[in-house]
Amino acid sequence: MTIFVDEQIPLLANSLKGVASVTTFLGRELTRNRLIQNNCDILFVRSTTKVNENLLDGTRVKFVGTATSGIDHIDVNYLQSKNIYFADAKGSNANSVAEYVIFSILHWALKNRIVLKELPVGIIGFGNIGSLVAKYCHYLGMRVFINDPPLMENLCYKDNNSLPNYVDYLQINELLNYCKIITNHVPLTKLGKYPTWNLLNRENLIFLQDNTLFIHTSRGGVVVEKDLLEAKKSKNLTLVIDVWENEPNINTELVAECEICTPHVAGYSVEGKLRGTMKMLVEFEKFTNLKPNYADVMAELNYYKPIEIKSFSSPQNIYTQLSNNRKILEDTQEFKKIINLMEIEDRKKYFDYLRKHYPKRRETL
Repeated sequence: MTIFVDEQIPLLANSLKGVASVTTFLGRELTRNRLIQNNCDILFVRSTTKVNENLLDGTRVKFVGTATSGIDHIDVNYLQSKNIYFADAKGSNANSVAEYVIFSILHWALKNRIVLKELPVGIIGFGNIGSLVAKYCHYLGMRVFINDPPLMENLCYKDNNSLPNYVDYLQINELLNYCKIITNHVPLTKLGKYPTWNLLNRENLIFLQDNTLFIHTSRGGVVVEKDLLEAKKSKNLTLVIDVWENEPNINTELVAECEICTPHVAGYSVEGKLRGTMKMLVEFEKFTNLKPNYADVMAELNYYKPIEIKSFSSPQNIYTQLSNNRKILEDTQEFKKIINLMEIEDRKKYFDYLRKHYPKRRETL
């Protein structure tokens, strides 16, 4: 059995070496010919590898795992048509992204001397990440509003409209107009009843209040960037952006307008990555009945000791701890150097370099 593993998935290759032949690869450089020549049976990727017919046609691959929450880089329909087993790591980096959002909110509030208690925050998408953001905002005393049409439809269908008692629901235009903080956590989808491609655009960004904090950490295509730039200038928005259209060829004009900006690493905490690795190991064992070595991953995960809920009574202390552990402002400073690179290829390489060499950042909450 031959296994291909993206080298950016921590500890996965070593954890599998005892049960199979393992080859590592760079995400954007994987080719179909390489899979065929090496008789690859099982493939583990991250979001930089597009997994579709172009990559897999003619290969022996019968299992694909992505150590990521998002799956827009995976042609799931193709995998199903070829009876290829698929596993994702949905929710693995949810706390990492939620911390990024909470840090951004605290940074904005402290910098502008804004009291968060009773301040309305609008969360678009109430899944693994959105629900955690809501909980932490509630702990900070904020008023939490959400928008998630497919979730509400599902709850109504089940006759179980059981949202947490600290959450209220608003239609998207109402939410954009009412809340001083907007953060979106929807998957990127182009089809279906509720597509999220270009969900936030000129037609609804016009409802934003002046001086709103706008946080974007879902997927690049969810927000129309040129429309967001217009809204930024007309409404004096504060922008926090981690995901970009056309990664790694990103819009440096938008980078320049951000208070906080990073190269798609909000979910890159040590724990977030390791939970993704753990999910891949579990799914591998389920599929093959071969037991990998879990010891190293478990040992690393045992370092995580979240703070107590009572700590939220001091936003300043939470901000300090998040600042020390996640160093998001340092990441922003490094990322903004991309503005000075004149050549597109240089910018693309720098974007990928920052992701590949992202330092260890431990979770706090």
